[in-house]
Amino acid sequence: MIRLKHLIPTALLINLSVAGAIVLSLAVSAPAQGRKVGRSESKAERKEIKETQKADSKDEKERRKEDFKALKDERKEDRKDLKMVRKDLKEDSKADSKDEKERGKAKSEVVKERRKEDFKTLKDERKEDRKDRKEERKDLKEDRKAKSKPLKERKK
Repeated sequence: MIRLKHLIPTALLINLSVAGAIVLSLAVSAPAQGRKVGRSESKAERKEIKETQKADSKDEKERRKEDFKALKDERKEDRKDLKMVRKDLKEDSKADSKDEKERGKAKSEVVKERRKEDFKTLKDERKEDRKDRKEERKDLKEDRKAKSKPLKERKK
């Protein structure tokens, strides 16, 4: 053996011993093929664990069901609120439209009244103009008569 030591370098021996230790630790820690882990538990303990898991899953399912129901109710409330907001907006829009329509109507009434007044004023002015022209014609007629009288008198 002493002779082998001289033939094999020390670093290689150290590496081989470390590798052997690793292999042995893995072999010991890994379970044997076909052997179930936790088989040492009794049948009652396994049944108890199974029942506990079943109860836990049932509780989890119930909790998720309640969460879903709460979420559904919350969404329902949100939709209701949104519907109310839309309704309010629609009413506001309707009121604004009605106000705008009334303003337009009032404006058109004002314009109508102005036109009426303008038309009346124009009519009165035309009437006055006709009256003035009539008087002017009358005056012209009288002037012609007055001019023609002296001419008639001269002719005589």
